[in-house]
Amino acid sequence: MDPIFNPIIRNDSKQLKSAIINEMEQKLRSLNLNEPYSRLNDVVDIKHAMICEVDKICDFERAKDDVFYEIGKEPNVNGPLGLTNSIVDAFIMSYYEGMNITDVAWGNMRTSEEWKLFSRITRGNQEVRFNSTVLAKEVAKPLLKYIYNILNKKSPNFTLLVGHDSNLNSVMAAIGFKPYVLPDQYELTPIGGKLVFQRWHDTNTNEDLLKIEYVYQTKEQLRNGDVLSEHNPPRVITMEIDNCESDIGGFCSWNSFISILKSSFS
Repeated sequence: MDPIFNPIIRNDSKQLKSAIINEMEQKLRSLNLNEPYSRLNDVVDIKHAMICEVDKICDFERAKDDVFYEIGKEPNVNGPLGLTNSIVDAFIMSYYEGMNITDVAWGNMRTSEEWKLFSRITRGNQEVRFNSTVLAKEVAKPLLKYIYNILNKKSPNFTLLVGHDSNLNSVMAAIGFKPYVLPDQYELTPIGGKLVFQRWHDTNTNEDLLKIEYVYQTKEQLRNGDVLSEHNPPRVITMEIDNCESDIGGFCSWNSFISILKSSFS
């Protein structure tokens, strides 16, 4: 992976290691995934699965998670969270790829309630691994510096950076984005989503302003492979940042944002 986008731990500081592990463990303790774990036990028939026979993980609810921390590697969680995240991610991708709905999760992912239930796992995985402040500032540091260098000058007029959900989550956590909801989506960072930073200028006050929007496709647009157009556009929501007060139109001070962005990797 390109080193700018690679969300790995680079600093060998013992103090940083302690702070990051503490953040991750606090996030783990705050998760309440017993219900989706219990449901997945039944869906995958875990007691008769190879993982039960070989690894002795026969109940996702009772298995223990362990934080994985190693220099040069992504922060991770070994245990039921990582295992169930891989399972649910496979379900979601099979849905997007157009698999018959009766075959997606063996027919156990048809209703909005089932989607919400299983999506709690993928959200929890990203929350623990990339959505903590100290951790995010460490793994996203090269990308945050790159974004800062682009936005701190007036050219080029347009820059496209293509990364991963781990990049989106860690950048937003490091900068301090406020919680958000994507209508008609159960994921917070669905495939193909875009975080758009816009620089505007108010001629009345002679001040530069920031507006950030999240552009994404609904789960049905992704499943149907829709061609996006003005008649079938992607969804757009306005994002907000802590400590950068937005007006009614979603604009905040550009200079305040640049200071926040710089502090996210300094």
